Amino acid sequence: MLEQFERENTLDNKLVKMKAEHLDQLYLRVFNTKDGLMVLRDMENRCYVNMPTKGELDEGMRCAYLSIVTRMKNATKGGK
Repeated sequence: MLEQFERENTLDNKLVKMKAEHLDQLYLRVFNTKDGLMVLRDMENRCYVNMPTKGELDEGMRCAYLSIVTRMKNATKGGK
């Protein structure tokens, strides 16, 4: 259990230090693969991207998906 907390703390420390454009590039590297695009498509289908939401949870799911896609778009625009 302690190892898990240490690993998460290490990752959090790395993420906090990353510039937005580097984080955008990270998302692009991860999701711009065959498998990553399949996961994104599944999220699009499950996260109320193309259908009305029914509550706050649905809106949160949509926001998470849109955050990922926005980071990928930012990375392809060079951070603009």
